[in-house]
Amino acid sequence: MHEGGWSIERGEAGDWKFVAPSGEAIATEPRHPVTGDTLAWLQEWAEERGLDLGPDANLPLWDGTRPDYDLAVAGLLAQG
Repeated sequence: MHEGGWSIERGEAGDWKFVAPSGEAIATEPRHPVTGDTLAWLQEWAEERGLDLGPDANLPLWDGTRPDYDLAVAGLLAQG
């Protein structure tokens, strides 16, 4: 079950089809062609945008403690 009418369906060949609420199938091909040197492409892309993608760029800051769900729900309800 997906929110907003989006769905994933299994095709006859066993492949997956992503379907918009309008019933239109979403293309499964990437929007950008795959490059030969993906790392070099990513570094260039980041530099063009002034991003520092060092070894700690994707390091999570979560310390493993249980989230405060009461606080999270109260915050969402306050937005409502």
